[in-house]
Amino acid sequence: MTTTTTASHLQFYAEHAISPVRQDISGLVRHFERREALYRHLGILPAFVRGCDVLEVGPGSGFNALYTAWLRPRRYVLVEGNPTGIEHMRELFAQNPELTQGIEIVHSRIEDWEPEAQYDFVFCEGVLSGVPNPEEILATLTRATVPGGVLVVTCVDHLSHFPETVRRAFAQRVVHPSESLEAKTAKILSMMDPHLSSLPGMSRRHDDWVIDNLIHPASIIPLVNIPETIAILAPQFDFYAASPHFVADWRWYKAITGDTRDFNIPALEQYWQVAHNLMDYRVVLPPREMEANQQLYELCTRARRALEFYERLRSESYMIQFTDLVGEIGEDIASVSSETGKALVEAHGLLAAAQVDPRAVAAAKRFSRLFGRGQQYISFTRRATGAGG
Repeated sequence: MTTTTTASHLQFYAEHAISPVRQDISGLVRHFERREALYRHLGILPAFVRGCDVLEVGPGSGFNALYTAWLRPRRYVLVEGNPTGIEHMRELFAQNPELTQGIEIVHSRIEDWEPEAQYDFVFCEGVLSGVPNPEEILATLTRATVPGGVLVVTCVDHLSHFPETVRRAFAQRVVHPSESLEAKTAKILSMMDPHLSSLPGMSRRHDDWVIDNLIHPASIIPLVNIPETIAILAPQFDFYAASPHFVADWRWYKAITGDTRDFNIPALEQYWQVAHNLMDYRVVLPPREMEANQQLYELCTRARRALEFYERLRSESYMIQFTDLVGEIGEDIASVSSETGKALVEAHGLLAAAQVDPRAVAAAKRFSRLFGRGQQYISFTRRATGAGG
């Protein structure tokens, strides 16, 4: 797994003194319900965390950490490298002093931090995609997870992020690289606000979403998908659960012994059978041939690479290549999801124009409602000493 740039989220955040991960938690009960639903998908019930040692790497401004703290772990260590995120996190916990017991906030890049202990639960949300060294980070997380413990990471892949990749192409065509971050954000936000307003459950600030997904230079580098993450962790970890759920294991538990004790293979196989569902959160489609989804993934990867080169070189030939691939991907997905295909046909037409019309993009009837399934959360269990792999 390689990248073509050394840009990272942390560098960008520090340069602009931002932490663009703020959420609306004015309804804290609803926020906690969302987090509880996520943890349930991952096989983690509230009582499991109580009294345990927990590590979170990259908690940002700490909004999601409030729920984990509410579960009353014995010790909760939060490692964050962004000074603005640290500041926001301290302010947030100061506003919720009843949740500060056992909290330790560590200001450090994960690359510079070495765990002095092992933890029952290790969380790493929104970090692996957008960094040039995911293997190094996963190695640190491995060392931090106690045998028998749970590691939770997030993946964003070229299928689940493809609608946002198309939005990024629109965004990059209406701004100039020399414009300030504020000017770029204002231009793009007016175009994308109607899209984001159509997304149920959207709790993140729209301007933060725009900065993180459509402007941030590290957000266009190759992403880390579930098969790649499993491959890195497989020597010591077993797939446990995921959000969204996509794995069903029909094996009889008494037969899962010795050489058959592999929980990663069903996850890998079923990922490729259902991966086309990641492109459009509105539909749940039947499985299809693994080879068909692998070919679709390759098309999305080629499109993302073309857009990356367009941003780096500002050569129209790469935008033409990207636009052609959007059309090809639309034809492919239309064979299984007519609505998704029509949305990409609409986007293709808007991209093919000599100049992008921001008002037309904002008013796009079909594409405005097309969003992928974004981040996938995966929980793994570290094998206890002597357990088979």
